[in-house]
Amino acid sequence: MKISTIVYLILMGILFVLGLLLLQQNVFGRLHVIKDNPDILNQSDNSVPTELTIRHRAWGEQTIEDGNEIQRITSLLKQMKTATNEDCPAGMTTFTGTLRFLNGTSWSFSLGEGMILNGRCIAAQPLSQTTMLKARLLNAYHNPQQLSQQFNQAEEVILFDAGRSRKIDSSLRKALEEKIKRAEPMTDYEEVGRALNSIDKPRVLQITRYANETGKRDNLMNITIYDALFSVQYMDDDNGNTFYLKGSLASVWKGAKRR
Repeated sequence: MKISTIVYLILMGILFVLGLLLLQQNVFGRLHVIKDNPDILNQSDNSVPTELTIRHRAWGEQTIEDGNEIQRITSLLKQMKTATNEDCPAGMTTFTGTLRFLNGTSWSFSLGEGMILNGRCIAAQPLSQTTMLKARLLNAYHNPQQLSQQFNQAEEVILFDAGRSRKIDSSLRKALEEKIKRAEPMTDYEEVGRALNSIDKPRVLQITRYANETGKRDNLMNITIYDALFSVQYMDDDNGNTFYLKGSLASVWKGAKRR
């Protein structure tokens, strides 16, 4: 092979290597950052919601851990956050809450007759979205774990049966909490109807919890006990909802002392 050919191949190899290095520097060695228009999307809109903590005016604080439910609530808030600024009425607040996102940002809101998000009134009166949001927040207090926690924090629990009232002592309250914790929510109302209709003479027991958080004894919830299920109603529920759980609590009255 001629010397000139060898020199030519060496030069071509050097040029090829230099070309690769130049290409890497220009194409792969740069970091391109695309910034969102703050007028269109804010930081939270591009991030994943990770935690939702809510507080009801009478029922206390609750953390929603279901990721799908957090996403649904976030979607409702995003639908409303673009609303024009209004003046919210100075009424009673039912819920307050904080929604946290993966990027460290958070939203705060309060919900009553109107809706305030991040200090701005986005609904001066009830809307379909605020009604749906309130229903979803109420559902967070319907799970057995939360119900058992309410009894654990109660000042006292009174059992009403056949015109008489009896105070539930600490041992029976503990047993009641454990039974509620193991109960299963019932969402099939046809099943609920069949269970209620199958009872000829149901024993209906009313359990009332009194809360001492504000130094005032307020009736917080009632539980009506049937043979194989029980119904629960929070007394401060604006919608008066009753929900059902599968589980036998009929034994809680045994050993209870008369008030």
